[in-house]
Amino acid sequence: MAVAAALSVLVLEVMTSLAVPPADVTRSCLDARIGFHTATLERLVTDPAGVLADEEAFWDTEPPQRYTRMWAEGTGVPISYQEWRERVGALTRLSDAARREHPLTRMAGEITEGGEQFLTVAVPHICAYLPADANLDIGVYFTAYVPPRSFVAGEVVINVSADYWQGDVGHILNSIVHELFHVGYSKAREHRTEPRLDDEQLYGMLDALHNEGVATYVGYEAQALFPAAGERDYAMLDDRAEVGRLRNLLNGLFAQMRTAHPEQIARWSWARGVTMRGYYVVGAHMARTIEAKQGRDVLIGTIAQGPVAFLRTYNALVPAGERLVVPGVTDEP
Repeated sequence: MAVAAALSVLVLEVMTSLAVPPADVTRSCLDARIGFHTATLERLVTDPAGVLADEEAFWDTEPPQRYTRMWAEGTGVPISYQEWRERVGALTRLSDAARREHPLTRMAGEITEGGEQFLTVAVPHICAYLPADANLDIGVYFTAYVPPRSFVAGEVVINVSADYWQGDVGHILNSIVHELFHVGYSKAREHRTEPRLDDEQLYGMLDALHNEGVATYVGYEAQALFPAAGERDYAMLDDRAEVGRLRNLLNGLFAQMRTAHPEQIARWSWARGVTMRGYYVVGAHMARTIEAKQGRDVLIGTIAQGPVAFLRTYNALVPAGERLVVPGVTDEP
């Protein structure tokens, strides 16, 4: 677990990098090829006994299960296979008619029916926040009963059974906007104009702030298209006191970079940046501030440059008390 903790601050950067398809300079962001895949989810509901009869083959061959294992290895968060068996086992005790009426069946149907319309409106919205040549080619796979609610690792994976969604397909679609932005951001990493910092751990943390922050803001701005009333990140983003509290937590984290052990920094980074949502909410506030004060083109420019440019652009627009202070990166001592 110590090794996993040391790597965890970079996991968001590494996992989304896995999703980058080969470059095709002849196509634009708007030409994205995105596929929705519900077969694994449907198999879980229609044939749970068959899934359990050869569960190892299910985990080895079904794409979202394989990607979930990659996610678990990258984050150090274990998969509770016993809990998974129990939940799939509960489906075996339902009649065929009951499984046809199951919430997971309903959600799979709504996702399939809404997929084409989603892409028609979602892709232009996402591309409006990315460099014009960003590549969004990716598959979106749906499953259930796995630990994370959504992630990118090779492809986008959505756990539709997560309590967080409360069965709201609109909220899930809004989250897919967030995840698809990560795909485009990953492509932009290949062409950044700023040099990486010598401190790889710190650069990974700033990358997470930039990547998750702008993705959260793009999802926030997509609420008119895909309402997400239950999204807690958006409620925190609209609460100035909460943004300030999380910013202070991140500043405290950055202040410890030169004195604390890297593994301790990694644990704090995961706790404050991911679990407590600092990277998501503070980063989204930074993105919103940049767009409001300097325009969307400047925000997109930070994606072309990198996370240090994002940090410095934001700091130049706000009073000292609202800045993120990163020793050795920002101008503050």
